[in-house]
This record gives sequence, structure tokens and C-alpha cells, in this order.
Amino acid sequence: MFHQSEVAECGLASFAMIAAYHGHQVDLNGLRQRYALSLKGATLSDLMRIADGMDFACRPLRLEPAQLGKLQLPCILHWDLNHFVVLKELRGEGAVIHDPALGVRTVSARQMSKSFSGVALELVRTASFQPREARVRARMRDLWTRVRGWQGPLLQTLVLSLMLQLFTMAAPAFLQLAMDDAVARLDRNFLLVLALAFGAMYLLQAFTEALRGWTVLQLGQAMSFQLTGNVLRHLLRLPAEFFEKRIVGDILSRMGAVRPIQEALTQSAVTALIDGTMMIATAVLLMLYSPALGGIVLASVALYALVVLGLYPMRRRREEEQLIAQAEAQTYLIESIRASKTVKLYGREAQREIVWRNHFGHVVNATLGAGQLEVGTEFARTALFNLQLVLVVYFGSLSVMDGSLSAGMLFAILLYRAQFGDRAEALLRQVVQFRLLRLHMERLADIVTTSRESGLEATSALPERSVRGALSLRDVSFRYAQNEPLLLQSVSLDIQPGEYVAIVGSSGGGKTTLLKLMLSLLPPTSGEILIDGMPLQSFGVRAWRRAIGVVQQDDGLLMGTIADNIAFFDPQLDMTRVVESARAAAVHDEIQAMPMGYLSMVGDMGSTLSGGQRQRVLLARALYRQPAVLFLDEGTANLDPGAERRIADLVQDMPITRIVVAHRPELVDRADRVLELVQGRLVQRRGPASIPSDGDGDGEPLLVSEERSA
Repeated sequence: MFHQSEVAECGLASFAMIAAYHGHQVDLNGLRQRYALSLKGATLSDLMRIADGMDFACRPLRLEPAQLGKLQLPCILHWDLNHFVVLKELRGEGAVIHDPALGVRTVSARQMSKSFSGVALELVRTASFQPREARVRARMRDLWTRVRGWQGPLLQTLVLSLMLQLFTMAAPAFLQLAMDDAVARLDRNFLLVLALAFGAMYLLQAFTEALRGWTVLQLGQAMSFQLTGNVLRHLLRLPAEFFEKRIVGDILSRMGAVRPIQEALTQSAVTALIDGTMMIATAVLLMLYSPALGGIVLASVALYALVVLGLYPMRRRREEEQLIAQAEAQTYLIESIRASKTVKLYGREAQREIVWRNHFGHVVNATLGAGQLEVGTEFARTALFNLQLVLVVYFGSLSVMDGSLSAGMLFAILLYRAQFGDRAEALLRQVVQFRLLRLHMERLADIVTTSRESGLEATSALPERSVRGALSLRDVSFRYAQNEPLLLQSVSLDIQPGEYVAIVGSSGGGKTTLLKLMLSLLPPTSGEILIDGMPLQSFGVRAWRRAIGVVQQDDGLLMGTIADNIAFFDPQLDMTRVVESARAAAVHDEIQAMPMGYLSMVGDMGSTLSGGQRQRVLLARALYRQPAVLFLDEGTANLDPGAERRIADLVQDMPITRIVVAHRPELVDRADRVLELVQGRLVQRRGPASIPSDGDGDGEPLLVSEERSA
């Protein structure tokens, strides 16, 4: 079963399931890198193209639900007009489908008739198909990197756990000695010695248990801190498109997978090792005392193990459904809180509550399903172990009567039998938890196996130098996915240091995408970007980003003071630069008029700042960096005419390179050059001819612009 990680990759996930069924084990991350898709998703033609590239023959069909029995299963179905699922089998009047969004589902004939769009895709292996393993799994060592200081506490935990088990195993010996030697002989002194000796031992056991608990607590928290930090470190260095294609609740849910992994490493692993050792030891003792009684105990535990392991596949499925449902409910709740003002203005409070209840209902149902399995497992354990106790007491009492066992030996056997059962139950639980770790690792794999943003560091060993502010694009083209047309086509441009360039064009024409390419937030599909004449990869993305200031359309403030936000939480905050930046952005006086001034608190959802003030604070944040290049994407959209004029004058007078995307005239009219993005190509509207011509010297983009502007 493959679950989609991105919002619109149900097609890829469905194909991955079909490929795995036929023996080609491939992971979604590998498919994404090979067949990139945008948020628009995949069409049936895209799936056919992918299948052809992986040696599958396709047969697209249009049919009615009653004709599904004629399909070669498994196959891909188009579902609800906007989704792909895998039809695994027809069962009675219903069907079993593998839904990349919801998991394994059994749907009725009525649901099938309602949701099936009438289009199916059969995939058959071609003669050149070769089964192969191409799945990249997240490994524990991917998380273990840079974890330090765990060996000593882990060894200490192991030693203390062994001591506790030795103390526990001594209890039956105390009972046997008390019954057979002290009570049988009426020896009060020996009984007192036994009581004092074992009392002191149990006090030592309590101290040892407290020490182990404290050690495990410290080890667990240290491991949790380091493991979560490692995952977050990797997450924050992933490409921007990783976050654009996912929902926030799902990312948080996958981050939460670190906790069960940490618990398994710090507690479950030691517990399983100790329980396994003690099971063997108690089993040997039981067999030494009485092979018959020991056989009864071992048989009952074996039957219980069959029940637990047999229910594991269902338990994994329920666990997976629960995690997915929780992520969806959490995402919907976060969205509702963030959009609370809009929800109120449109009077949709009741509707949002109903939809959230539906999402949370899936969580409750998945939890109930998991709970039913737990109740069934507990019923089996209680029934088997109680029956075992009856049989051991019955046959053990017969053995006492015929003299083959003493009363003390029977009491010892009963205690060892209880210890063996407890250890077996605990070990089986740990085995199930360890197997469930694969589920958590698979969810975490979406983060840890995704490649980090490339080119962060310079590839050429050059000393750090100041950026002059020259920016060049050479035949840059871009598309969001292989199945989509080029959004930008062979864009070439030279921007000189200190130049002021405005980029205009129709909405949705690619202006913001072009800006993201310049900012290195997106990699070009083809072509090259140069910084001061040096390729961006050689210059280094980090070095480039340190040299620029940016105000984007969707920029926001973070929780903290206004000063923190202007300095973007600079550890060495320079208050003089903060004030100078605020003055330059024409927001200083308004900040000073607040009761707390620059210490006024703001956040991503609520603050006392108006839309225009917020935008000027964002501009001050960009100026605080003292950039060599300033990028503004609709940077004055929320300002009144007077404030916009002041900002435009400020931008015009800056002795740095300025690149502005705008529709309003205040910023555009002051630019040295105005470029228009038309059907994916840059054409010049005003200024010197600084758009390089093609290699043949025909200068087509510039000529076209002149004809259109006439």
C-alpha cells in the first residue's frame, strides 16, 4: 500500500502499487524525481507515459461499473472525477480498493457506482519488463547521524534492567524456602533471616528501579531532542517546492513519527532484550521443575503469540488509517483557525465545524478499529492464561499429592509461570511495536529520503567577496512538471549593478515564478543563472541569498517583537540598523507611537499592524540586510498613495540593484527599464536594449516588443 504524500500525486501512488504488484519495487520519491508532477496532478495520458517508460503496456478503457469483472486486476480506476485508486479485487457486490489518500477500503456496489468515473487503466508487463528493487527506504542510521552521548546511559540502563530481573527471579526461591524449609520445620529464626534478607533485597530493587527510571528518562529526552533536531535540520533544508505540494498537518504528523522511533531505541530495545533473556531463563527453570507443567505454560504462550502475530496486518492497517485521519483533521483545524476572520465574515462557522467533525469522526473510527483489535488480543490473553493457570494448579496439585513435587516447588512454579507469561506478553508487544516502526519509518522517509536543496554551498573554492549586484539569465526555461507546457521560454536577460528593472505582465503569466528563479527558490528546467558573471551553483545559493533583500506577496510576520521581525531574529540584533531600516521604509514614526514601540508583539495571525504597516515592516526587514540586490513582488500593493509614493522614491534613490514585479505605476514609472512577460518570453517596453539576442543575432524578442508596442 502506497499513500500519497503530496496533495496531487494519487496517480503516481496508484502506479507505484501496480508496479510493486508486478515485482518492480519503486518508491514515490524516486518516481517524483523521474516524473515530476505539479499541483495540477496527473492525467490518464501522464500515467500511460510513465508506464511506457517502465516497460508496461497500457490499455485505457471506458466502461460501466457492471463491466468491472472483465478487467485484469489490479488496475487503476478514475474516482470521483478528480482522483485515482487501485482496484484490487471484486468481492460479492462490492470491491476492495487501495486508495492513496485513505488506505485500503471495501466499498459497496452503490458507492462504486457513485464514485467510479467510468475510466480504467489496465497495465500489463511487456517482454522487456524486469522485476527489480528500486525502493529507497529510510534507515535508522539516517536519523542516528550526529546523535552523541547515548552509549553510556544505554549500557547503564541495560545493567540496571538485568539487576531488576535477577531480583524478580529471586522471589519464587524465597517462597519455596519459606514453605519447604521454614514453615515445614516450624523454624521461626530461619524464617526471620529469610524475611530480613529478602526485605533488604527488595529495598535494593526499589532503589535500582528508581535509578533505572531516571536514566531511561534522561536518555529518552536526550535522544528525542537529537533525533527530532536531525529531522528538522534536514526538513528546513529541503527545496521550497517540497512544502508547496504538501499539507501542514501531514508534515507535522510525519515529524511526530520520531517519537515512537525514539521510544523504541531507548526503551523498547532494552526491554525486548531483557524480556527475551528472562523468558529463556524462566522457561529453563520451569522445565527443570516439571517438564509437564512447563509444557502447558509454553503451549499457551505459543497460542497467544499466534493470535498477536496473526492480527498484526490488521493492526498495521488501523494504525496507518489513524495517522492519516489525524493528519487530515489537524490540517483542517489549522486552516480553520488561520482563516477564522474569513470564516466569520462568510458565516461558515457551522459548516467548518461539521466538516471538522467528519474528519475527526474518521479518527474516532480508526481508533475504535484499533481498540477492537486490542480488546480481542486482551480477551485471548485472559482466556488462554487463565486456562493455563487452572491446568497448572490442577496437575501441579496432583504432583504434590503423589510426592513428585513439594508444596514450595508448586508455589515457585506458579510464580515462574506468571513471570514467564508477563515476559512473553511484553516481548510480543515489543515485537509488534518494532514491526510498526516500519510504518513510522515509511512515513518519515518522505522527509529524510528527499534530497536537500542543491547548490547551497559554492562549488568553486573562492574566498567570500562582496556582491556587485549583476544578474544574468541565459536561455532560462521553466515548467512545473514534465506533463505541462513551458511557463517561461528561453528567457535571456542582463541586469547591471545598480540598475532598476520593473517586470510587468498579466496575472498568472509567470512573473512571480521568474522572480523565484532569480531568488534560487526554483531550479530552471534549462538554461543558466549568473551572479556577477559566475554561475549560481558556483557562486553558492547561500552566498547569493545573504546578499539579497526580498519582499514576496505571501510574506508574513513571525511571533516576536517588531524589532525581532525587522532583524528577522538576528542573534546579534543591531538596534540602530533596525531603526534606520524602519525609517527608510516610512514606518518608524508609527512604530514609535505604539505603547511598546519596537518591543510591540506581532505574530503570523494577529497584531496591531494594519496591512500597509505590515508591508512596510516587511520592507524594513529586507532593508535591514543591507542587500546588494532588492527584490519586490507587489511590494506596495497595500499602501495608500502617499506611502506608496514615499516608498517608490526610496527605491528609486537606492544605489543598489532593484528588481520589481508590479502592476501599479508608482514603482514601474521610476524604473530604468520596464520588461513585460508575454506568453513566457520577456519583451522590452522601455529602456536600453539589455535583453541579449539569440546566438544568430536576430534579436527576436526585442523586435517583437517593438511591433507590439506600436
